[in-house]
Amino acid sequence: MKNTYYYIVTLAMLILAFPVKAASEAEFGKLSKAYTLHADGSQEMRVQKELTLFTHAAMNRVYGESFIIYNPEFQTLKIHDSYTRQKDGTIVKTPENAFVEVLPSVAADAPAYNGLKEMVVVHTGLELGATIYLDYSVVTRPGYLPELDVCEQVEELSPIREYVFSLSVPESKPLHYEWLNGKAAPVVKTADGMKTVTWTLKNVQPRPYSLEVSLPAGNVRAVVASTYASKADALKVIKQQLESNGKGVTELAQKLTVGAQTTEQKKELLTAYVEGLGNCRLTLSQTGYRLRPASEVIRSAYGTEAEKAALLAALQQAIGIRAEIKAAFPKTEDKDAAGLAAVSGLFLFDKGIADIQDFVSVVDLNAQPIILEKVSHVISRTDTLRVSDKTGKVLADGYRKFDLPQARGGWASYDGRVTALNTTRPVNLLLRYLPDEAYTYIVKIDAGMKPVVVPTNKKIENAVGIMEVTVKKAEDKIQETIFVNFVIFFSFCLYRPLAEYGDFRLFLRLVKFFPFCGTQNGRVPFPRIFSFFRCGGIIFYNP
Repeated sequence: MKNTYYYIVTLAMLILAFPVKAASEAEFGKLSKAYTLHADGSQEMRVQKELTLFTHAAMNRVYGESFIIYNPEFQTLKIHDSYTRQKDGTIVKTPENAFVEVLPSVAADAPAYNGLKEMVVVHTGLELGATIYLDYSVVTRPGYLPELDVCEQVEELSPIREYVFSLSVPESKPLHYEWLNGKAAPVVKTADGMKTVTWTLKNVQPRPYSLEVSLPAGNVRAVVASTYASKADALKVIKQQLESNGKGVTELAQKLTVGAQTTEQKKELLTAYVEGLGNCRLTLSQTGYRLRPASEVIRSAYGTEAEKAALLAALQQAIGIRAEIKAAFPKTEDKDAAGLAAVSGLFLFDKGIADIQDFVSVVDLNAQPIILEKVSHVISRTDTLRVSDKTGKVLADGYRKFDLPQARGGWASYDGRVTALNTTRPVNLLLRYLPDEAYTYIVKIDAGMKPVVVPTNKKIENAVGIMEVTVKKAEDKIQETIFVNFVIFFSFCLYRPLAEYGDFRLFLRLVKFFPFCGTQNGRVPFPRIFSFFRCGGIIFYNP
């Protein structure tokens, strides 16, 4: 009976010490976003939020300020209400000097876009338990934005008790829309010549943080919507801005490719030039879906992603190379639901998109599907290491430590470490590419040196692919030699948390307790002395 009592007390203490779920740093009581296209072509985006703060980090870093980017030449920012309700109910109105207009950081090095403004709303009267209220609209004049075009992520970093998202357009306008990576049925109403589509969600959980989440991986919920008649009509906005090559573009292309013998050499030279220009990180929507002429991009020596893609196409076309701009979109059931706001990249060729093209939609500027040429990620590397009593790092008792060469690229050098951070995942893991890598290390040992080595052959083979590590001594009467082989081959990129991710994790077990070698001058090794070796981000050691 006495023992039972102690067990109960101990269990109760453990339950109290380890809560089931960590508390959130903040919580949205309500978050509302409404997009409206009026009959005269003007648009309004209205955002309303109520956010309660629970931690100092939320108060001082994450949510202490709100940021709104707009173009005052064509848009008007209206702050309908902004205040803080403190824990005791006291209302602290946001003072005028807490509304600070600055140049957006993404436009800082782009004089052509210095007209953009970022309103920084500095929330005042903050304390733990306080609730921030902010209600504002960005109203766009007719003609600036071609159509209503939305790609809006649903989750925030904190939970949302009630989330409302709505679209309102004239009844006569086409409206394509889709909810991505989840199921949520909207309410559709028509009144006074306007069609309104509204999603209302309760208890929206925060999006995963620092877990390599993305829309293509299926981890992020979003709404895409467009009043373009079709995706082709949307892309026509970009296509119409591509100019015929002027004299300056042709002269530059010829100058840059002087001496180049092949088409590939010319492409490389032109690509290097464009990539060397300054990068402006403004999105298509932030520039009003406008591109500066190629001549202006050349003169200013910088450009947005879209402008640099257009310039590269113009340079290649100027010297007779066929060049075609492509666009990447999220995958949708309604191919016309994703407009220009949803474009994840405009490019001639993009290795990163080519690697994951099964998870995105790639089209040309006529909205025709494109299959990108796959990039080879095959790595086959052999390194030779010579071990003597004059090399390596000296350890105690006559031991020396030798490091295997670090892989300079591929999954072994970087991605393996990143993906190994979590033993479990609540969401999908999408690898950036499929690795196919083989590393061989030949270790030659001079006379007088004795290797401390345990021959090993560890291999895991399942639906994910193959991973193998072997260590073996070679039959060499002249010089003692050790071979280390490390092989990685994956069959597919996407791993779901409750299905394939378990098999994927098996591969990562080879990073632990892998014996390789330390050496000493003719002595019996002590178990407490160990060396470790890093091979492509994998640690080998012998305790």
